[in-house]
Amino acid sequence: MEDIWQVLEGRHQTRYYDHEKVPSKELIEKVLHKAHDLVPSKQKLMPYVVKILGPEHKKIKMDMYELASEVEYPDLNLRNKYRLDLVRQYEHNNVIYNHRWPHGNSQLFAPYILLLVPTKPVPNAKLSETYEKKNIVNDVKKLTRKISNVEIGMFSIILTGVAMEEGLSISYTACLNANKLIKKYDWLKKEEVEPTLALSLGYERPDTEDKVIKRGIHHILKGVIKPEKHQTFEWI
Repeated sequence: MEDIWQVLEGRHQTRYYDHEKVPSKELIEKVLHKAHDLVPSKQKLMPYVVKILGPEHKKIKMDMYELASEVEYPDLNLRNKYRLDLVRQYEHNNVIYNHRWPHGNSQLFAPYILLLVPTKPVPNAKLSETYEKKNIVNDVKKLTRKISNVEIGMFSIILTGVAMEEGLSISYTACLNANKLIKKYDWLKKEEVEPTLALSLGYERPDTEDKVIKRGIHHILKGVIKPEKHQTFEWI
């Protein structure tokens, strides 16, 4: 087994997924269950749910791509210039790497999409009894709502390590245009909160991996680097 750090050093934002070689539902469930077991959570409340879209949900993924494109490319003419070609490719299971324009959030066409949605915390019976005795039920609920997105981030990185250990590729999408997305689907409306993040899972297309890594994830990011470490870490 590879060292976890060696695994994570190979991580990059996968844009193009293989639609011929698709992970089994059993493997995805194995990864999800292991991440569930490993992830830390304040008082084990896990104030979020993970909505899973499998390979059969093409229509929903196309809607998600369209809505995300509205955020990333507000110019309708520019958006229309590229998106129709990509959607047609996806309908035929063949999203092709385009060196001139990397198709925006094409990772939303991955075989599996996980939508991470904050929820109202539901304490187990033992915790509820403790909260009631201390008269802090409402305080705990308010605090947990505040940290839902923090916990979603923690789950995402744990899932990344577990998925990569199984040979899967992963990518993240935050510009979901989620307020429009939840109006479109009843299975999202009932949560009453917009999804925070989408995680894409599958196997990267072997004919695009080197091109994407060498060129950078997106032409907009060419030459962009993280802040210097001394700008990030400040000793007091």
